[in-house]
Amino acid sequence: MIKSVLFDLDGTLLPINQDEFLREYLKHLGARVAQVVDSKKFVSQLLASTAVMIKSRDKAKTNQQVFFEDFLPNIGVAADILMPVIDDFYERDFILVKPTTKYSAAARQAVLAVVELGLDVVIATNPIFPISAIRQRIDWAGVGDVDFKFVTSYEECRFCKPHPEYYLEIAERIGCRPEECLMVGNDVGEDLAAAKIGMKTYLVTDCLLNSKDIAVKTDYQGTLTELAETIAGIISSENQRG
Repeated sequence: MIKSVLFDLDGTLLPINQDEFLREYLKHLGARVAQVVDSKKFVSQLLASTAVMIKSRDKAKTNQQVFFEDFLPNIGVAADILMPVIDDFYERDFILVKPTTKYSAAARQAVLAVVELGLDVVIATNPIFPISAIRQRIDWAGVGDVDFKFVTSYEECRFCKPHPEYYLEIAERIGCRPEECLMVGNDVGEDLAAAKIGMKTYLVTDCLLNSKDIAVKTDYQGTLTELAETIAGIISSENQRG
């Protein structure tokens, strides 16, 4: 019985060139913080502290806490000086990376198909960004008006993909058992990891990622358009099985 559908964002609901996105993101963020810190040092430490955050399995700390506990001591700039600049970047300049993404009508169609079935819908992106950046990308994907049950962010989450705890935390937050969830994503290593705790999986192939060349094991797969056309039928079939 499927009660909730978890959608990855980047590369799934929001077609994206990951390399271009990262390059443009770091370029514009680095330029903005250059007024208070050396931009090369900032970018280098940002990537290093993000890696620490992704690896963390400390359930006592949010991803945001893990990141800044590593980042701030190494960057050498006080939080009260740096954070207003970073916050201003997300408010005013993050939009500059939007051209590295594309809108797909099929993404909205797929999400609304789930909503029409009365199921809970979750944005299950890797929570390495603040909610402001994630909400903007949700808008770019054309689903900003959807009432999501939960949206993962580094303020709220304590684990990252592909750790099983990431998916367990979502299931707990939305009040579902893992086997009552369908995870939809484009990354073989990160999104199909949901199967390890019993979630069903759908691999979206338009922007397929498989950096570690992992053997693909998924319940369903197809393009974003195929997802939009078949997701209602998939859920109906799963729920008929009980």
